[in-house]
Amino acid sequence: MSSSDKSGTQAIQVVPGQNLRVQLEAIDLQVVAGPDAGHQANSSLPNLRIGTAADNDVILTDRTISRHHAEIHMTPQGLMIRDLGSTNGTYIGEMRVREAYLAPETECKMGYSRILIRQRTEEHQVLVSKEENHLGALVGASEPMRELYGLLRAVAPTPATVQITGQSGSGKELVARTIHELSGRSGPLVVFDASVTDPEMVRNDLFGHVKGAFTGAAGSREGAFRRAHQGTLFIDEIGELPMELQPRLLRALENREVTPIGSDQPVRVDVRVITATHRDLAAMVQAGDFRADLYYRLSVVPIRVPSLPEIRSDIPLLVQNFIEKLSLNCRVSPEAMAALQRYHWPGNVRELRNVLERAAVFRQGDAIQPQDLYLPEESVSVTPPTSSSSTVSPEPESASLAQLKELEKKMILEALARNNHNKTAAARELKIPLSTLKRRLKEYEDGD
Repeated sequence: MSSSDKSGTQAIQVVPGQNLRVQLEAIDLQVVAGPDAGHQANSSLPNLRIGTAADNDVILTDRTISRHHAEIHMTPQGLMIRDLGSTNGTYIGEMRVREAYLAPETECKMGYSRILIRQRTEEHQVLVSKEENHLGALVGASEPMRELYGLLRAVAPTPATVQITGQSGSGKELVARTIHELSGRSGPLVVFDASVTDPEMVRNDLFGHVKGAFTGAAGSREGAFRRAHQGTLFIDEIGELPMELQPRLLRALENREVTPIGSDQPVRVDVRVITATHRDLAAMVQAGDFRADLYYRLSVVPIRVPSLPEIRSDIPLLVQNFIEKLSLNCRVSPEAMAALQRYHWPGNVRELRNVLERAAVFRQGDAIQPQDLYLPEESVSVTPPTSSSSTVSPEPESASLAQLKELEKKMILEALARNNHNKTAAARELKIPLSTLKRRLKEYEDGD
C-alpha cells in the first residue's frame, strides 16, 4: 500500500522487508537569543502559535513579546509566518513583516528574542506483522489489511489530520475509530455526517450556538467541535460540506478555535480531525467544487481503505466476526462460503453484513446454504424456510430479492403479533439480535 499527497508535504510508503515508513513534515523552533534562549519546540501540527499567553503552542517569557505574537503555517509552498498584530512586530533580518514565506532555515526576531525556524521531515517506522488478523474493530489477515494496520499504528499517535478514502461500505468509520483508540487522546470520538445533516444547520451542528442566537434557541449548544475537545472529530462524507462553510472549517483547523453562532468570542478547542469520503476530492478541487486550501489541510495523511473484492481471502474471518458480534444463531456451509467469496460485493463489508443478517433470519440455527444468500449472481433454486417442502424456481434478480424481503417482513410481523408487539420477545423467538429487528421495522416504516 502506498500513497502520497501531491502537495509534497508527506509521503507514505511500504518499503522492502514488510517495513512501513510514514514521513511527515514538521516544524522545529529554537530560541537562540533572549530571555528564553535554549528553549526548543518541534511539532507536526499544521501551524504553531507563539506568544506569552498560556494557550499558545510555544509559550515564551520575553515581556516584549505579545500574548499572541505570531503563528507559523505549513503550506504547499513551504512555511509561512504571520504576525498577529503584535506590539513590537516580527522581523526577518531588518524587515518587519506581517506575512512572509520562510526559507527552510530562517531566523526571526520577536521582541528581544531571536528564533531559528526550520522545516524538517519526521519519519515514523512500523513493522508490518505477518500474522495479525485484526486491529481494534477492523478484521482481516490479507496483506492490504496488515499494511493498513501498520499505517494506522504509525499515524495514530501523531496530531496529523487524516483523510480516509474508500468505497461506500468499506469501513471508513471503523478506521477512524481505530485511529482514535490508538491515539491516546483522553476526549471522546464524535462522529459528524455531512451527508445527512440539514445544510441549513451544518454550521450549528459543527460549531454550536449561544442562547438566543436565533428564534427557538432557548438554550446554548456546544456543537461537534466542542463536544470532541481533547478527543477526535470524525467528519464523514466531507465532500458534501456546503461550499460556504468550507472557509469556516479551514479557520477552525488552522486556528484551533470555533465561534458559536450568536457569539463574537472564539472558543479554543483541542481536536484531532479525521475526515472521510467516497468522492474524488482532488477532482472536486479541479472542478471548483471544493476549496484547494481546505483539501491541503485535510489530506496531510491520506489513507485508502481496501474494498471487499480486494481482500476476498478475509471473507471467512469477516463472516465469523459478524456471527459472533451480532449473535447470529447460524453457521455457514462450505458451499455458501464459496458463494460469498465468488460474489463481487458492490456494497462491500456493509453488504456482507446485511446478507448474513438476512440469511440468519431464515435459517434459525441451521447451516446457511447458497440459496439462502440471494446473491444476484447465484442461479440456484430458493427454498423458503417454512414447513412446506415445495421449492420455488429461480426468478429474475429483482423478483428474487423482493420475494426474500417480503418473506422476511411477513415472518417478523407475524412474530410481533404472536408476542403482543413485544420486540424483545419477538427477537428471541426469531433468534435474531434485537437491534436487527428494530432496524428492519424502521426500514418497513420508511418504505410505507
